[in-house]
Amino acid sequence: MDFPTEFVSYTDLSLFASMIQFPANKKSDSYADLTCTEEHQKIIYEIITTMDEYGKLSLLFKKGHLESLGALIKEVHPLKFLSTIVTNPRLRSCLNGIFDDYFKRNGFMDGIGPSLSRESEKGKLDGYIEEFAKEVGISKDKIVRYFRERDWEGLVRIFID
Repeated sequence: MDFPTEFVSYTDLSLFASMIQFPANKKSDSYADLTCTEEHQKIIYEIITTMDEYGKLSLLFKKGHLESLGALIKEVHPLKFLSTIVTNPRLRSCLNGIFDDYFKRNGFMDGIGPSLSRESEKGKLDGYIEEFAKEVGISKDKIVRYFRERDWEGLVRIFID
């Protein structure tokens, strides 16, 4: 059973941000060189389906498990993380559920947003936009402004049905 939102503090939102952490990625010349193994994809699947299927209170109890899963995918570039979600019909559907819930959406964005910004500051995003767009099946022209404006929530929202 979920508690009403007023029982969930902003501090609780930050708990979700720590579940999905992206490290400083090694310098890679091409998007194709970025790593996201089948094992990484399985872990991403578990994280995203868990975030979608469980309520706020249950997720707080699963925090430790989700953090340990997040540690296992720390070398996955945030664009590969995002492409894993949006190219899998089940995970893309889960993204809809996550974004329908203020608490979950903020937790998700508190994890991926800063990671995308860090990679952008290091110059590790612009060179990947075209290949990322091809991988996720969208026009580069449709997404480039989100990268330029660092509007990460806007970027994610274009994949929500």
